[in-house]
Amino acid sequence: MLSQQTIETVQSTIPLLAEHGQKITEHFYESLFKAHPELKNIFNENNQKDGNQARALADAVFAYANNITNFEALIPAVQRIANKHVSLGIKPEQYPIVGQHLLAAIQEVLSLPDEHPALTAWAEAYGVLADVFINTEEDLYKEKESVDGGWRGFREFVIADIVSETPEVKSFYLQPKDKGALPVFHGGQYVGIKVSPDNSDYEQIRQYSLSGQSGKNYLRITTKAELQGLVSNHLHKSPAETVVKLQVPAGVFNLDLNAKQHVFIAGGVGITPLLSMLYEALAKGVTAENILFIQCQRDEENQILKQELTSLQLETGFRYKTSFIDSDNGDNKGYLNASILNKWLTEDEFNIKTATAVYLCGPKPFMAAVKQCGLELGFAEESIHYESFGPTTAI
Repeated sequence: MLSQQTIETVQSTIPLLAEHGQKITEHFYESLFKAHPELKNIFNENNQKDGNQARALADAVFAYANNITNFEALIPAVQRIANKHVSLGIKPEQYPIVGQHLLAAIQEVLSLPDEHPALTAWAEAYGVLADVFINTEEDLYKEKESVDGGWRGFREFVIADIVSETPEVKSFYLQPKDKGALPVFHGGQYVGIKVSPDNSDYEQIRQYSLSGQSGKNYLRITTKAELQGLVSNHLHKSPAETVVKLQVPAGVFNLDLNAKQHVFIAGGVGITPLLSMLYEALAKGVTAENILFIQCQRDEENQILKQELTSLQLETGFRYKTSFIDSDNGDNKGYLNASILNKWLTEDEFNIKTATAVYLCGPKPFMAAVKQCGLELGFAEESIHYESFGPTTAI
């Protein structure tokens, strides 16, 4: 437990964190990697270059300070971040290193003298939070390695098959090199995949959503070759039989099993976690009339997993709508808006006042716009769930 003095001191730094948080975290990462370049094997270099990682950390530090007397409010974020850490293979001994450089960054950016009360308070507060993460992550590691087919650490997988879905997107079917069993996973979860790109001095780890059904003898990921995507382009150039290393499936972007109706809205490659959630919903007995699946793409040429979704819809009868920006061959042309969404919900007899869960995945501007549409139509904030690729930030 934190002392009252520590709590009050941390709270007194909130205005400074609001003003200087981004600068503090940028300085933190710079000094961290200078002293410990080996950590570049864990952190995404692109997120360092564009400032997203520093921004996400600044938001997290600010949220901790704001909720230091209401830790319950932080539990969802702790669970989400702990799952991400598991996919990276974060270890307890790395937390003191992070704490040392974070406190040094606070001190240097704010020009605080040694032994300043704010540094003492933040050292204590960081220690408590680090213990929470260490314990939460250890529980996750133990849970995931104890199930049938589970494991801890990185496990070698072989790319058994590669399927081109669109000109920019490929699906990779990954099978354990040891030919052992695979654990059951939840729709919406992801795996951390480690590779060694030729044009990088470090190993690289990325999280990719599982895009298929659980219970198969493979794990499937479906990735887009991003313009600056170090790992995605490496994968797209990799032939079958290439060996990659995977962490066990993780993630908390899962089905709301208390909901009666489910609305999935996918933008671009954001379809990947939503398709696996759709498979799980159908497998768990959610009736087809209680599912509305909306796929938003540039056009039909770039419609990811089109044949699979069409076949599944014909087989099961769930409501399926397409929205294309540049084509007349979908159910809507242009960007999805509140009017179109309301029309589809109404004609499919979805009652927003009942227990309906909405799931969003895609580019952040897309999710922000669609979330606003949902709020305008009367969906409660807590019924709208989303997954951000990359560092977790609000939409």
